[in-house]
Amino acid sequence: MKPLAALGQRWLPRLLGGVLALLVARLLLRLMAARPDNLGVASIYRLTQPLVQPLQMLDAGQPRFGASLELSTLTLVLVLLVLGYLVWQRAAAPTAGHPAPQIDVGKE
Repeated sequence: MKPLAALGQRWLPRLLGGVLALLVARLLLRLMAARPDNLGVASIYRLTQPLVQPLQMLDAGQPRFGASLELSTLTLVLVLLVLGYLVWQRAAAPTAGHPAPQIDVGKE
């Protein structure tokens, strides 16, 4: 395995997990109508705003203040989960030159 690929297999899931955790936290904070003037809430909103910004058009009908379901954040979480799964499947798939090892399960 190439060193860069091995490095990517280590840090990519952690990075994706961290981003997903922040996005889920944002989604829950918006659902609970957390106060945006709170330092922790404002920090999460600031960190995740660049990720959610391209999909803000999905939230056009949502109230600006109070509890709301941010469709942009929910969509981004689902897209990142699917992309993460596809990358994981691609990394776990055997390459053409190296077939997957066969496990012999004997009958008893």
